[in-house]
Amino acid sequence: MLLIVINLVLIPRAVASLEQLQLPSLTDNTTVSMTDFRGKVLLLSFFEPDCPWCYRQMKVFNQTQAQCNEQLQPLSVGIRGTDQKLRPELRRAKVSYPAVRGTPLLLRLVGEIPATPWTLIFDPQGQLLGTWRGYMKFKQVQSLFPEFCPPPESPLG
Repeated sequence: MLLIVINLVLIPRAVASLEQLQLPSLTDNTTVSMTDFRGKVLLLSFFEPDCPWCYRQMKVFNQTQAQCNEQLQPLSVGIRGTDQKLRPELRRAKVSYPAVRGTPLLLRLVGEIPATPWTLIFDPQGQLLGTWRGYMKFKQVQSLFPEFCPPPESPLG
């Protein structure tokens, strides 16, 4: 399992700026405030059109939303495409959690996105814990966050 811990990539000012962002929802005509996720572990995952691994990641995050504690919150952020290209990806994956469009300000704050899917992991206070580059299986989510997403109990006891 590879979780990259970030020390100096996001300076405190950038993290504070992230908390104040209002991002356009890709599922309706509202905006999503990053402060809505205060008090939760946030899995902020970037996706783009025509990315099969992004599709798989969204399916895992659907499972996370359904089977894990509500304190573990996925959020998909669409990049490198128009809303008309991003929305069908969400519909195809039947996304059951919030999804937003990445804004130029968000992209400036996080810097270069090395590949998609790419997930930033924030603690309940909004501090960056680390990043995950590539696809994260549900079992990996469970092992990273056992207090929020315990494995199912064995039928043998």
